Amino acid sequence: MFVLVKNLLLYALYIGGIVVIFLSLTGKVKYGLLFLVPLLPLQNILFKLHQFPLGKDFNDILILAMLIGWVIYKHSQGEPVFGKTPYNKVLFIYVIFTYIMLWRGSFYLGYPAPLSAFDVRLQSWKNYMILPLLFLLTLNNIKDKKEMKQLLLFMCVSMFLMSIYTIRQISWITAWWNRIKLHGTFVWLGANEVAAFYATYTFVLIGIFFLIREKKLRILLGVLIALNLYCDLFLMSRAAYLATFVALLFMSIVRNKKLIIPLVLVLLFWQTVLPQEVVERVQFTQQEQGTLDPSAQTRIVLWQQSIEYFQKSPIVGIGFDVFSHLGLKRDVHNVYLRTLAEQGLIGLGLLLFIMLFAFKRAWALYKRARDKFLKGLGIGFCACILAVIVGNFFGDRWTYLPLGAYFWVFLGMVERGNIIMENQQWPIKKRKREREDE
Repeated sequence: MFVLVKNLLLYALYIGGIVVIFLSLTGKVKYGLLFLVPLLPLQNILFKLHQFPLGKDFNDILILAMLIGWVIYKHSQGEPVFGKTPYNKVLFIYVIFTYIMLWRGSFYLGYPAPLSAFDVRLQSWKNYMILPLLFLLTLNNIKDKKEMKQLLLFMCVSMFLMSIYTIRQISWITAWWNRIKLHGTFVWLGANEVAAFYATYTFVLIGIFFLIREKKLRILLGVLIALNLYCDLFLMSRAAYLATFVALLFMSIVRNKKLIIPLVLVLLFWQTVLPQEVVERVQFTQQEQGTLDPSAQTRIVLWQQSIEYFQKSPIVGIGFDVFSHLGLKRDVHNVYLRTLAEQGLIGLGLLLFIMLFAFKRAWALYKRARDKFLKGLGIGFCACILAVIVGNFFGDRWTYLPLGAYFWVFLGMVERGNIIMENQQWPIKKRKREREDE
């Protein structure tokens, strides 16, 4: 019976996806986002769609349909395709630069030019570019606060399903060293990546929770935040712990300085107040002999290799997505060092600019917005960005689609919020100038 219901739900999801593709082609891109974005972290479900015709290409087909529908609809309405945002130029430069680096990598490896659709490295670049594309789709097709809340609701439902699934896996683990079996809904990724998801996007919810006044919504957000933090704690990721602490500290300083006291107490007495499994996991960073544990030692070796390749070409690096074709690990456990090695100082500069500029735009929304929801979105995303910055020192929390998708969607919502604020303030500024002219 259970298998039958499960299969019926998959068929319904597949048929629903086909309907949404046609809706997106007609310009109703919002429905495409509402359907696809919540599914991206639920890779265990998307993977099961591979059994259906064109199921493996479902993401690409839906995204292409949204692109076509977006452009056609904007032209039919006589509106500009791209909403006015400083990120347009930044992302255009970044896309062009990374594609040039893709070619450089092919020449470095002695591979043919990356022009074939079957080129593995071109596919990798295409998958990476889906992330900023999600930002553009969100910014230009989620038009107001109501639609932003709708998208957030669907994302929260996805997080809830993730947490229930992950908590079930955690219950099977008897000791922290068995955490290799933990992958949540990400399928191909591990416990560190799942923990990074919770340590990052939970803070957008916390920011909104702090600011809004609707009791029912606060209760629902509070339950989801508690589930997410539980998963974060018992996924045993030291990098996620540090990212969580930094983001919590930021939220405490900005919103309620009294919360700094319990954070300091936890920092001082963590061996007493935290669960024993967590204490053992943190302590294992250094073994009794004074040496680093195997995971930390591997990181040191990979970082040294990254620096060596960076020194060969410090300005532009050796090329996009080269590491995995040199017999090295794709994830060198530090996005910044990998970017230095593959894209040089220019690539690292662009990456840091995107992150820090995102923080600036989120902070601007927090400071200028009068609406509590938009204000909470701004401050929550600021904390989220800090967690992203910290987490990427210890692993790739940036290029994987199921892990990075929500960042770009939230960034699109933040930029839409800024546009809403600018449109509200424009008449006031115009009247003020008119009075000054008189």
